[in-house]
Order: sequence, then C-alpha cells, then structure tokens
Amino acid sequence: MRLDLTADFAVTLTSQPLGHTPRYSLSGAYVTASPHTGRLSHEALLAETFGSVDWLWSGDDEFRFDKADRSLRGCTLTVPEEAPTGWDPSMWADVPPTPGSMMALAQVNFDAKPTSVRWVSDSGDQLVCAHNRAPAPVHDILRLRIAPDLDLIFEDGAYAGWILNHPADHLVREWEPAPSTPAPDSTKSVLRTYLTTIIEPKIDRMQDGDPSLLGELDVLLALIAAIPSDPRRDVLHDQVVGLREAWYGDSLA
Repeated sequence: MRLDLTADFAVTLTSQPLGHTPRYSLSGAYVTASPHTGRLSHEALLAETFGSVDWLWSGDDEFRFDKADRSLRGCTLTVPEEAPTGWDPSMWADVPPTPGSMMALAQVNFDAKPTSVRWVSDSGDQLVCAHNRAPAPVHDILRLRIAPDLDLIFEDGAYAGWILNHPADHLVREWEPAPSTPAPDSTKSVLRTYLTTIIEPKIDRMQDGDPSLLGELDVLLALIAAIPSDPRRDVLHDQVVGLREAWYGDSLA
C-alpha cells in the first residue's frame, strides 16, 4: 500500500514496528521514538539516515529512514500549542490500530511540517495532534502503530496526524527513558489539566503576565504536589515552576 507522508514523499507499509518506546519531553514539546539519546547519537543517526529533520530551526518534524534498506529508523514529532477548531479528532481514537512501519519509496530528503493542533481525551489516555483543516468526508482512516503507544494517522492515504497513547507514562525531561511502570492515575489527570491549561491563547496571556491566569498555574502546582512520588511528577513540577518563573517572575522552591 502506498501512503503519502508529505505531498512530495511517499512510503509503503512494512510489518515490523519500531522497537523504541516513545519519550514525551514536556519542556521540549516533542515526542520521539528513535534510537538516539543525546546530541552525539543524534548526529550519528543523521549521518546514517535520510529524510526530514529540523535543519537550521526550520521547525520540521523528523522522520529518518535507513540508507541501506529505506526502512523507518525513528521519528521526532512536535507537540503543538493550539486547540482544533471546526472538527473533532477524537474520531481517530475509535479506529483499531494496525501494527507496522514504513519504507521510503525513494532515498530523498524532504520537508515535514509539524501538526498544528492538539487534543487530549477526557480520560487523559490519548494525546492527538493533527493538521487542522475544515471538516471533509473521509473514506478510509489508517491508524498505523509504528512504536509502542505511538500511532500515525493516514486519511485516504495521506498523513494527517498522530496519537500518543498513555502520554503520562512517557513523560521525560529530554532524551532519557521514561520509567517502565505505568504512571499513577493522578499523574494522568494532572497532565490532562496541564495540556488544557498551557494552550493558546492562554499561553500568550500568561507570557504577558496576565494576573488572572496566575492562579491556574498555582492550581496545577497544588495538584502536582498531591501526586505520589514518581519521576514524571518531577517533570510536571519543574515544568510548571519554570513557566511560572519565566512568565510571572516568581521564584518557588
């Protein structure tokens, strides 16, 4: 089956998903399922692969394919800061996932613009990121599970967005592995609150120091304080404290 990852880059399906467990960096606003664990290993990956990458701050998502067999080696996806308007991406959540991956049809580099909107389910179990567009009839939806808990969505054969399942489980600071155990339910709930609070247009208002929104950050901090001890709780805490200090100039211990 041919699929269009972008208007200029096509892939075909393969049966073997990536073995990399996704990592969700809250401070970096990206999800990665890739073998690299830092700058040096990332540079090595780029040398061994082709595809898309954030060259010179272009803001592109990263899809890297092996030069030898053109199979997908890894991806890094930006988490946007806007909410969808005019349509509901939750319909993707009802589509059964198909395990697999992708092989490039040609060894060429390409641009991969990131998704523009995000949505989180009421349960907090699914983070959905999509290219926002006016509602249109869709005849076929493929939910391709390329890595544990990470799905790429293709509508009528064209890439339309992605889903990170159980996002709280995968919270990290940067490139380190997330804990292997599921996150506490309270972490999942607080992450959902974070994602529905730290979103445009609220971000612009908080960056301008809007005092009416300072309380929402303090509510988040109170909720985080009630989470059982867990590295992912610390990720949330440090992120909110950092934003509070940057936007309101208040220093908290």
